[in-house]
Amino acid sequence: MKYVFSKKLKKTDKLVTGWPNSTVIKTVADIKKLKNSKGPDIQVWGSGKLIQLLLKNDLVDELRLKIHPLTLGKGKKLFDGGTIPAAFTLTESMVTTKGVYIATYKRAGKVKTGTVGA
Repeated sequence: MKYVFSKKLKKTDKLVTGWPNSTVIKTVADIKKLKNSKGPDIQVWGSGKLIQLLLKNDLVDELRLKIHPLTLGKGKKLFDGGTIPAAFTLTESMVTTKGVYIATYKRAGKVKTGTVGA
């Protein structure tokens, strides 16, 4: 089953009808209901705005980040204003031959502040 988060799409729109077994969800309440149901993990591929919405509403259990060794100047920000403080623990990491850092972080509860290395 594929879920499409959109406030504008309707079930009859071409984008959705081109994906068999897809459902349009429109609200954070819809996402919470989906998250609390049985089934596979919810994955988001390439939507910074949706990630920001999930972070803002404390709906992220795991982050899988690919950090490329380059800067492009201005652009979209993954962790933009409105993100709630949340702690994550590194569970897996690797560096590719091209220097891309791939890291998996699991949600670790509330933020604990302190000194680096202490």
